[in-house]
Amino acid sequence: MTPVVLAVDIGATKIAVGLVHADGAIAFQSRERSPVRAAPSLALIERLGRAAEAHARRNGLAIEGTGIACGGPLDLEKGLVLSPPNLPDWDRIPLTEQMETSFGAKAYLQNDAAAGAIATALWDNPDAVRDVTYITVSSGIGCGVITDGFLYTGHTGNGSELGHIPLIYDGRTCNCGLTGCFEAYVSGTSIGKRYTEAKAKGMATPRPYSARNVADAALAGDEEALAFWQSSMGMLARAVRAAADLFDPALLVIGGGVTEADGELFAPAMALVGSSMAASVGQRLTVRKTGFGRNSGVASAAAVAWNEIGSATGVKVRIRE
Repeated sequence: MTPVVLAVDIGATKIAVGLVHADGAIAFQSRERSPVRAAPSLALIERLGRAAEAHARRNGLAIEGTGIACGGPLDLEKGLVLSPPNLPDWDRIPLTEQMETSFGAKAYLQNDAAAGAIATALWDNPDAVRDVTYITVSSGIGCGVITDGFLYTGHTGNGSELGHIPLIYDGRTCNCGLTGCFEAYVSGTSIGKRYTEAKAKGMATPRPYSARNVADAALAGDEEALAFWQSSMGMLARAVRAAADLFDPALLVIGGGVTEADGELFAPAMALVGSSMAASVGQRLTVRKTGFGRNSGVASAAAVAWNEIGSATGVKVRIRE
């Protein structure tokens, strides 16, 4: 039988479950809109996981482990989800224990952005660089950092929270409870919410907009939407610039739903104009979108497991015990 891992990607917008080979190739994937709340989300994961198990049995695939990617904060040592800002009531959920009980195989949990960094290092890294920064821009904003082959975790395992660095002093309230965070302005959810507010002025029943709606309108020639989108990408570029300056990676990769926007629309977010480091290190820093595209969540979750089991590339990201 061919070995695969079960990959579980948990987000505030969607939940995806897949089967992934040791080289990162996806054998099976299903996704549905996230119920957000813990109990129905766990029931959805169970259902999607059973479908994945059935696919594995039909196709001669052996599930060797389960990789889980989820927004933090997390207790990685105990396998707990600790009330992420975008996942209400996920309070001390023993996720690895529940996944092992449900599916049998050993489960491995990691922050979703850190998982993205691991997946990039394992399977989306043609130059085999050892300093990788991965930024995810979806319902929230996350950042995973690998320095000299080691995953940066910080004292509690929840380091490099780029999304909660202040962008604007005393600005919009973020879901984390603070004000002015990058996430409150340029996550996919926040882009849609801010545009809805801008369009709603003077309207009794405003239409809700998503980031995808804004991008589509901008691409179709709506000047108001284009100006708003360009302003948002300028803000996001500040987060990218901050990550480049803080972590000095050789490769900086951006993934998540917002990166699915048209290439020309998203390009300004990757321009390190004005960075104090850009002039001196720009020639040695590559900034690009993830090579996994819409599959980045499942690939990231799978990488968490394959990094422990042993991927086909032989690369291993070291994680502090």
